[in-house]
Amino acid sequence: MQVPVRMAAVILSLAVLAAGCATGEQITGPGARTGDASGMSCERVESFTGTLRVGISAPPRPTGMPADGTFAPGETPPAVVYPVLDSVDIVGTDEDRVMFTFSGDGSIGWSARFVAVAFRQGEDASAPVSGRCVLQVDFSGADTGEVWSGGAPVYLSPSSTSEVVEVFGYPSVNHLAQTFIGTRTGTPVVTVDSAPAAGTLEVAVATASR
Repeated sequence: MQVPVRMAAVILSLAVLAAGCATGEQITGPGARTGDASGMSCERVESFTGTLRVGISAPPRPTGMPADGTFAPGETPPAVVYPVLDSVDIVGTDEDRVMFTFSGDGSIGWSARFVAVAFRQGEDASAPVSGRCVLQVDFSGADTGEVWSGGAPVYLSPSSTSEVVEVFGYPSVNHLAQTFIGTRTGTPVVTVDSAPAAGTLEVAVATASR
């Protein structure tokens, strides 16, 4: 279903990641912090989609593009420039939000869904994400920025009191950027906020009312 600019989604009690602990850090191994979240017992199966428009949603015609959009035989069209995911961070004094920040111009399709296994695009092996629930966040039509230049994922590890176990943000493959969030609980409420003017999308998590 299409998600509005602010949306309270399902029960996802994440309370998200400490900003000061390994924010934006690149790692070459899992470095998992399972805490008391060992074992998959997620009770959620929902998925959500939306569009984030950053900069100029319809970018200007690339330099060198013919006015009529056609090319003579042998001519090479200019490369398409996609919006760039610059960072994945933990924000908020309550450590309850994961923020994705983009630059550039264009429209980015995003989706968030609970998955049983954190499979990456084009990979046979799963991502080493610990948690009772795993929330997979995909951005299509986006490349990743310099922080991923080494090819390793960005790894965010919260404090032991956080309801999020860990976050893995992977470099884009074929203009698809993927992030996996492992949660300490199997029952959640997620709120998704987009701020096109700032080029951000924020996933906030709160504990469900009992």
